[in-house]
Amino acid sequence: MTRKDPAKVALGHASGVVSEASAIPTTRHGTIVNELTRELTRRERLVLMLRYTEELTVHEIAAVLEIATTEVERMLESIAERVRRRLAPVYARPSPRLG
Repeated sequence: MTRKDPAKVALGHASGVVSEASAIPTTRHGTIVNELTRELTRRERLVLMLRYTEELTVHEIAAVLEIATTEVERMLESIAERVRRRLAPVYARPSPRLG
């Protein structure tokens, strides 16, 4: 398996080559994912794509975007927290009833 050049990947996806809507199913959960994706900034979507689609490390992402690794880590954690908050009502376990 050959690894793609991170700079070329970042430029290609950042310019809108990949369509987010075509890759996400139109189910209830797909709708939540669509909403979450639209709420992210372009840079946050790029970081997610580089991390989970291109499988770059945090250090590689920081090098491609020319930002600090702590900034990449902060963005990933912030995105994860927003996803957890949005999905909690859908996937949360019901609290046991007392009484």
